[in-house]
Amino acid sequence: MMSVSSMPHSKPALLISIPEGVIDLGWGHPSPRLHPTEDLRRAAEIALADGSPIPLQYGATQGYGPLLHLLAEFLSAQPAYPGGVSPDELFLTAGASQAIDHATTLFTQAGDTVFVEEPTYYLIQNIFEDHGLNVVGVPTDADGLLPNALESMLQSPDTPHPKMLYIIPTYQNPSGSVLPPGRRRRIVELAQRYGFLTLADEVYHLLYYGEPPPPPIASFDDSESGCVISLGSFSKILGPGLRTGWIQARPQIIQRFANAGLTVSGGGLSHFTSTLVHAVIEQGMLGDNIAVLRRAYGERVKAMSAALRDSMGDAVEFTEPGGGYFFWLTLTDGTNTDELLPIAQECGVNYRPGTAFSASGAFANAIRLAFALYEPDTLAEGVRRIAKAHSAMRA
Repeated sequence: MMSVSSMPHSKPALLISIPEGVIDLGWGHPSPRLHPTEDLRRAAEIALADGSPIPLQYGATQGYGPLLHLLAEFLSAQPAYPGGVSPDELFLTAGASQAIDHATTLFTQAGDTVFVEEPTYYLIQNIFEDHGLNVVGVPTDADGLLPNALESMLQSPDTPHPKMLYIIPTYQNPSGSVLPPGRRRRIVELAQRYGFLTLADEVYHLLYYGEPPPPPIASFDDSESGCVISLGSFSKILGPGLRTGWIQARPQIIQRFANAGLTVSGGGLSHFTSTLVHAVIEQGMLGDNIAVLRRAYGERVKAMSAALRDSMGDAVEFTEPGGGYFFWLTLTDGTNTDELLPIAQECGVNYRPGTAFSASGAFANAIRLAFALYEPDTLAEGVRRIAKAHSAMRA
């Protein structure tokens, strides 16, 4: 009988497979070289020490209690969380994507409307469409979502009232923008006044490469019942395969998640990996890993910025991101980046065209480039290939 290890495999092991010789700047994935595999091996030994059965049991519905307390303590010590966090304001998730889907299940019904930024995360529409939601874009500028535009839409009889606003306020995907504190406060006020839920995808909040960002939007919500859900994720600061993250919200919202049928039936989400993450934080490894990531990704930001200026010059406009994973480029000659893409692919490079981030097909002359996956020299070569493709198209 053929052993499992010797059987031919046709099913992939990972989400992405990049062809040999191609530099794919379209994937917002962390660098495999920076995964803290040794730290997680040690964490597994600690979690399973003395044959403890706890990691293999059903977990508490709000999440693994020791991690909730330790995570609250860890976040409260971070400059990016100046107001502090209570364990009662946290719920452990199976990553941000699962949390978005879970929130959509609990707080919306098919036919409801959800507002999103224009542009926004290009895969979010798939989740909302799976739930039968109507997706409507809200205008943004260099500082993120425009509260005045949001209020005008809320007041307009021609625009369906939203059940939810999905927003990426910190190092926005794709634009890299950071929503100022005043706008965060105003959005919360509008959510309270008009009765919609703000779902804030803040998974890059701890990945800043200079000054820390403003506090999470959830910290501006002082309502009793809550109108904000802020999402955090260990995918960006430990490893996406852990499928572990957290929700920060008012306790009444947290209890809505904890009492949901999903968690009452199956127990706490990602319970086993939560015990590993607890060990990582307890041993001081998470803070050390975040520091490593900030240094490495900060260097990659500088490398890509320099390559764009050297290889493309005035052909592109961009703002160097202060955190997160992405550069958002505008081609100043109006080049259609959907039409440029096949030429770029022939040159051995891939990217996400701007129209992918718009429900209305806008941003036809924009490109999102991800810098986290590759080393600086490879990033520079990828930019050179885009410049080559752009020159070929113009010629």
